[in-house]
Amino acid sequence: MLIYINPFSNTPKLIQNKKTQMQFNHLLLALFLLNFISNGNSQETDSTNVNKNFLHLQAGGVGGYGSLNYERLFPLKNDFSIGGRIGLSTLRINDYTTQFNPDLLIPMSLKLLFGKEHKVLIGAGQLFSNTVNASQLTGQPKRETHFHTHLLIGYRYQKKMAK
Repeated sequence: MLIYINPFSNTPKLIQNKKTQMQFNHLLLALFLLNFISNGNSQETDSTNVNKNFLHLQAGGVGGYGSLNYERLFPLKNDFSIGGRIGLSTLRINDYTTQFNPDLLIPMSLKLLFGKEHKVLIGAGQLFSNTVNASQLTGQPKRETHFHTHLLIGYRYQKKMAK
Protein backbone atom coordinates (compact mmCIF):
# COMPACT_ATOMS: atom_id res chain seq x y z
CA MET A 1 0.00 0.00 0.00
CA LEU A 2 1.10 3.54 -0.72
CA ILE A 3 0.06 6.79 0.89
CA TYR A 4 -0.35 9.72 -1.48
CA ILE A 5 -0.12 13.18 0.07
CA ASN A 6 -1.89 15.86 -1.94
CA PRO A 7 -0.04 19.18 -1.59
CA PHE A 8 -3.38 21.05 -1.69
CA SER A 9 -5.12 19.00 0.99
CA ASN A 10 -4.36 18.29 4.64
CA THR A 11 -5.59 14.69 4.53
CA PRO A 12 -3.37 11.90 3.15
CA LYS A 13 -5.07 9.46 0.79
CA LEU A 14 -4.38 5.75 0.59
CA ILE A 15 -3.73 4.47 -2.94
CA GLN A 16 -5.34 1.06 -3.29
CA ASN A 17 -5.44 0.86 -7.08
CA LYS A 18 -2.54 -1.43 -8.13
CA LYS A 19 -2.12 0.27 -11.53
CA THR A 20 -1.81 3.75 -9.97
CA GLN A 21 0.58 2.40 -7.35
CA MET A 22 2.80 0.82 -10.04
CA GLN A 23 2.80 4.04 -12.08
CA PHE A 24 3.77 6.03 -8.98
CA ASN A 25 6.59 3.56 -8.28
CA HIS A 26 7.83 3.93 -11.88
CA LEU A 27 7.81 7.73 -11.48
CA LEU A 28 9.90 7.49 -8.30
CA LEU A 29 12.32 5.07 -9.99
CA ALA A 30 12.75 7.41 -12.98
CA LEU A 31 13.46 10.37 -10.68
CA PHE A 32 15.97 8.30 -8.70
CA LEU A 33 17.75 7.18 -11.88
CA LEU A 34 17.93 10.75 -13.22
CA ASN A 35 19.50 11.86 -9.95
CA PHE A 36 21.94 8.92 -9.98
CA ILE A 37 22.99 9.61 -13.58
CA SER A 38 23.55 13.31 -12.92
CA ASN A 39 25.74 12.57 -9.87
CA GLY A 40 27.61 9.67 -11.46
CA ASN A 41 28.90 11.35 -14.63
CA SER A 42 31.77 13.56 -13.47
CA GLN A 43 34.28 13.12 -16.30
CA GLU A 44 34.35 15.76 -19.02
CA THR A 45 35.23 14.77 -22.58
CA ASP A 46 36.71 17.14 -25.13
CA SER A 47 34.97 15.38 -28.02
CA THR A 48 31.72 17.24 -27.38
CA ASN A 49 32.02 20.84 -26.33
CA VAL A 50 28.32 21.65 -25.82
CA ASN A 51 26.14 23.01 -23.05
CA LYS A 52 25.08 20.19 -20.77
CA ASN A 53 22.47 21.97 -18.62
CA PHE A 54 19.43 23.69 -20.08
CA LEU A 55 16.60 25.65 -18.53
CA HIS A 56 14.02 26.46 -21.19
CA LEU A 57 10.41 27.34 -21.86
CA GLN A 58 8.56 25.09 -24.27
CA ALA A 59 5.42 26.20 -26.08
CA GLY A 60 2.99 23.37 -26.71
CA GLY A 61 4.42 19.88 -26.48
CA VAL A 62 3.96 17.35 -23.73
CA GLY A 63 3.32 19.93 -20.98
CA GLY A 64 0.13 21.32 -22.52
CA TYR A 65 0.10 25.01 -23.49
CA GLY A 66 3.67 25.46 -22.29
CA SER A 67 6.13 24.27 -19.66
CA LEU A 68 9.29 25.31 -17.85
CA ASN A 69 11.87 22.53 -18.25
CA TYR A 70 15.28 21.56 -16.92
CA GLU A 71 17.34 19.29 -19.16
CA ARG A 72 20.69 17.59 -18.62
CA LEU A 73 22.82 16.05 -21.39
CA PHE A 74 25.47 13.37 -20.87
CA PRO A 75 27.93 12.93 -23.75
CA LEU A 76 28.67 9.30 -24.53
CA LYS A 77 30.94 8.37 -27.45
CA ASN A 78 31.59 10.40 -30.60
CA ASP A 79 28.32 11.96 -31.68
CA PHE A 80 26.01 10.22 -29.17
CA SER A 81 24.59 11.70 -26.00
CA ILE A 82 21.77 10.81 -23.64
CA GLY A 83 19.58 13.34 -21.90
CA GLY A 84 16.95 13.60 -19.23
CA ARG A 85 14.32 16.29 -18.82
CA ILE A 86 11.80 17.27 -16.16
CA GLY A 87 9.34 20.13 -16.39
CA LEU A 88 6.48 21.90 -14.69
CA SER A 89 3.28 23.21 -16.22
CA THR A 90 -0.28 24.05 -15.30
CA LEU A 91 -3.50 24.23 -17.31
CA ARG A 92 -5.72 26.13 -14.89
CA ILE A 93 -4.83 28.05 -11.74
CA ASN A 94 -8.39 28.17 -10.35
CA ASP A 95 -10.88 25.31 -10.33
CA TYR A 96 -14.47 25.62 -11.53
CA THR A 97 -15.52 27.11 -8.16
CA THR A 98 -12.95 29.95 -8.74
CA GLN A 99 -10.84 28.77 -5.79
CA PHE A 100 -7.05 28.59 -6.11
CA ASN A 101 -6.53 24.93 -6.99
CA PRO A 102 -4.09 24.57 -9.91
CA ASP A 103 -3.88 21.63 -12.27
CA LEU A 104 -0.30 20.33 -12.27
CA LEU A 105 1.52 18.70 -15.17
CA ILE A 106 5.04 17.30 -14.75
CA PRO A 107 6.58 16.00 -18.00
CA MET A 108 9.63 13.72 -17.64
CA SER A 109 11.55 12.09 -20.45
CA LEU A 110 14.78 10.35 -21.42
CA LYS A 111 16.19 10.81 -24.91
CA LEU A 112 19.06 9.68 -27.08
CA LEU A 113 20.66 12.25 -29.40
CA PHE A 114 22.88 11.58 -32.42
CA GLY A 115 24.87 14.20 -34.34
CA LYS A 116 27.39 17.02 -33.88
CA GLU A 117 25.51 20.33 -34.20
CA HIS A 118 22.52 18.95 -36.13
CA LYS A 119 21.07 16.25 -33.89
CA VAL A 120 18.38 13.64 -34.37
CA LEU A 121 16.65 12.66 -31.15
CA ILE A 122 14.43 9.81 -30.04
CA GLY A 123 13.06 9.20 -26.58
CA ALA A 124 10.19 8.34 -24.29
CA GLY A 125 8.75 9.57 -21.04
CA GLN A 126 5.85 9.99 -18.67
CA LEU A 127 3.55 12.92 -18.03
CA PHE A 128 2.30 13.08 -14.43
CA SER A 129 -1.00 15.00 -14.40
CA ASN A 130 -2.85 16.04 -11.27
CA THR A 131 -6.09 17.81 -12.22
CA VAL A 132 -9.25 19.03 -10.50
CA ASN A 133 -12.65 17.86 -11.73
CA ALA A 134 -16.16 17.86 -10.31
CA SER A 135 -17.18 14.77 -8.39
CA GLN A 136 -20.19 13.18 -10.10
CA LEU A 137 -21.67 12.21 -6.74
CA THR A 138 -21.24 15.39 -4.70
CA GLY A 139 -20.40 18.11 -7.24
CA GLN A 140 -17.40 19.09 -5.11
CA PRO A 141 -13.88 19.52 -6.53
CA LYS A 142 -12.06 16.20 -6.75
CA ARG A 143 -8.37 15.80 -7.65
CA GLU A 144 -7.44 13.05 -10.10
CA THR A 145 -3.94 11.76 -10.82
CA HIS A 146 -2.94 10.11 -14.09
CA PHE A 147 0.22 9.04 -15.89
CA HIS A 148 0.52 9.36 -19.67
CA THR A 149 3.31 7.82 -21.74
CA HIS A 150 4.76 9.79 -24.65
CA LEU A 151 7.32 9.14 -27.40
CA LEU A 152 9.71 11.72 -28.80
CA ILE A 153 11.13 11.94 -32.32
CA GLY A 154 12.73 15.17 -33.39
CA TYR A 155 15.54 17.39 -34.59
CA ARG A 156 17.71 19.79 -32.61
CA TYR A 157 20.28 22.32 -33.71
CA GLN A 158 22.76 22.79 -30.88
CA LYS A 159 25.68 25.12 -31.47
CA LYS A 160 29.03 24.22 -29.90
CA MET A 161 30.30 26.43 -27.10
CA ALA A 162 33.19 28.81 -27.80
CA LYS A 163 36.44 27.86 -26.09
